[in-house]
Amino acid sequence: MKEDLLSEVVEVEKALADLLETEDIKAKEMLDNLRRDSGLEISKEQKRLEEALNLALAASVSRAEKRASDILEKADATASRLERTSDEVLKGTIRKHFARILP
Repeated sequence: MKEDLLSEVVEVEKALADLLETEDIKAKEMLDNLRRDSGLEISKEQKRLEEALNLALAASVSRAEKRASDILEKADATASRLERTSDEVLKGTIRKHFARILP
């Protein structure tokens, strides 16, 4: 009877060891799958963020170009207006400023 009990305990231990090995293999496979899936998700998110960055950068460049164009247009208009200003008007303006500067 002791031998039967001992034999049964050994069989249970062997079955438990086999079960642990099977569960260990399953756990490793699950981890590998999770790593692969996580890597894919990270790659997708990185690509999405890069595309969003490129769109934001393009929009910023476009706004900056528009603003620069507006500034240049205003500068050209001011330069044209100043070129058409007569010498007499300019002399009068300078005299007014000199009056404020000189005592």
